[in-house]
Amino acid sequence: MNEQISFIVDIQNIDLELLKFEESLKKINNEIDELRNGINLKKSEHEKLNEELAELNKKISGTEVEIQTFDDKLNKMKDTQKLIKTNKEYNALQKSIKDTEALKKKAEGELIMLAENHTALNDKINLIQKESEDLQLSLSSKDAELKNKEKEFELSKEDFLSRRETAKSKIKKNYLDIYETIKIRKGFPAIAPVLQSGACTGCYRMLPPQQFNELISENVFMQCPICSRILYIENVSQETGAEESSSSQKTSKKTSKTRV
Repeated sequence: MNEQISFIVDIQNIDLELLKFEESLKKINNEIDELRNGINLKKSEHEKLNEELAELNKKISGTEVEIQTFDDKLNKMKDTQKLIKTNKEYNALQKSIKDTEALKKKAEGELIMLAENHTALNDKINLIQKESEDLQLSLSSKDAELKNKEKEFELSKEDFLSRRETAKSKIKKNYLDIYETIKIRKGFPAIAPVLQSGACTGCYRMLPPQQFNELISENVFMQCPICSRILYIENVSQETGAEESSSSQKTSKKTSKTRV
């Protein structure tokens, strides 16, 4: 591998290290956003359940008052019963007592159902509260992790940038411009090794045998004719490359190359 290609590989490795740090920070920030959204959803759900609980408490209070009213009415009717003189009045009063007792029994059934709903709703509110607290703990942990990661990144960033400037200063401007353009347009890798089979690892298309041989045997700066990535041979002997390239698929497409 010639020096210029080696320096471009170095600068790409540094860029990948920086990208890895940036993506890890982005991932933590995304996780923090998800936790905050989760906490907000739990808060909204908690508020809604509390509103439901308040309405349920009103119904329970109203039903209890209704039952008490029926009790008072029954007591009055039982007192009145002692003063009745005719069978007709007695029968009418008994019917009223029976009807009131039925209404009271119905209200008591409703109260039991409301009490069960109250218990279930309270359990749900407590569960939401617990889930919200767990999310808050996770958020605090992620905030701490982010601060540590940001601190680690700041400590490492200066070294990364210094190493990048050193590598950058050794690369010819036109080669560096090509690398930066490919990086922006294609993403990583901008410079890709060629397999012993003669395939570009950027797009996995086969190079013509002649161009593969030139890449091995000549000191050239070559780009893939398909994906435009900068190419280099990694740990391949000229003899091996020549043998394998002769069996690769032939194509008439031209490859961009420059002697380094």
